[in-house]
Amino acid sequence: MKKLLLAVATVMAITGCSQSEEFDAQGTNNEIKVGTMVKKSPRAVVTDNTTFKSFTLSSFIVDNNQDYSVVGLGTAYMDEVSYTGIKGNWTTTDTYYWPSDKNIQFFGYSGGTNFTVSDTGYPTLSFSIKGISSEQEDLVVSAVNAGKPADNAKVDLSFKHILTKINFSYKPENNYTYTINELKISGIKGGDATYTFNADPIQGTWTVGSSVATYEYPITKGEAASEGYYPLDSKDGSLMLLPQSIADGTATILITYTATKGAYSYTATDKIIKIPESVWGIGQSVRYKLALPAGEGVIDFDTDVLNNWESEDSSEL
Repeated sequence: MKKLLLAVATVMAITGCSQSEEFDAQGTNNEIKVGTMVKKSPRAVVTDNTTFKSFTLSSFIVDNNQDYSVVGLGTAYMDEVSYTGIKGNWTTTDTYYWPSDKNIQFFGYSGGTNFTVSDTGYPTLSFSIKGISSEQEDLVVSAVNAGKPADNAKVDLSFKHILTKINFSYKPENNYTYTINELKISGIKGGDATYTFNADPIQGTWTVGSSVATYEYPITKGEAASEGYYPLDSKDGSLMLLPQSIADGTATILITYTATKGAYSYTATDKIIKIPESVWGIGQSVRYKLALPAGEGVIDFDTDVLNNWESEDSSEL
C-alpha cells in the first residue's frame, strides 16, 4: 500500500498537478489518452484529419455540471500541453491521470495565442487575421467535459472550425469568354480579435476590433459549373476571415474582369458590388455567386451560408 501511494505521489509531481484531488491507482488503466477528429472543411491551407499534425491542450479538474460563470475553472491541471502526431496516434512528453469522482474540462486549440483563464467564465484565445490570403491560417478548437471513459478508452476531442470561410463563383453570359483578373472584398473587420470558448465551440463568441481591411481573393478558375456558376476557388484557395455582422453597404466586392465574344470585348475594372446586411457566423462557409454582365449592367447578387463548413451557403449577387 505504501508503494502504491508513493507511485501516485510521483505521478502527481511529474504531471504538475496543483490541486488536491484523489486519483484512482490502477496502473495505465487510469491514464488520460486522447483521440481527435477535425470537423470537415478546409481553409486557405486545409486543416482536416490528414493534415492536422499538432495541437495544444489545457484542462481543469471540475465538478460535474460546474457553473464556470460562478465558480470558475480553477488552476490548470494540464497547462498548455503540446501534442504531436496524427489522428489515432498522438503523443506528448508527460503522462496525465484521471481523478476519481471528478470530471475534466478540456480545451484544445490549433492556431491562436494567449490562451487566458479568468477567475470566472470560459477562457479566451487571441487570433490575428493575416492580410495576405496565402498567409492566412485556420483556427480549430475543441471543448469537452468528460469523466474517465470506460475500458480505458480515449477522450474524443472534436475540433471545429471557428472562422468564416469565404469563396466566390461567377456566372458568365451565354457564349462569352471570361477572364477574371482580380477579386477583392473590402470594408471587412480584420486584424486582431479575441475568441471566448463555450461548451460547444460553435456557440463561442468573437470580440472583433475596429480595424477594417481589404482582402484579395486567390483566383483559380474552375472548369466545371454548378447551376451555371463557375467556382473561383481551389482546395487551398479560400479566404479565412473573422465572424462578424455586416451592415448594409459597408462592405463591398470589387472585381476586375474581361468578357469577350468574337470581335467584342468588355472590361470592367474594380466593379463594385455592395454586400447586403448579413452575419458571418462561427464555422460558416459563405459563397458569393456573381452574375457578371458582358456590358454595363447591374451585377446580381445572392449568397450561401453554411454551418460548420459541412455544407456551403451561397448568395447570388
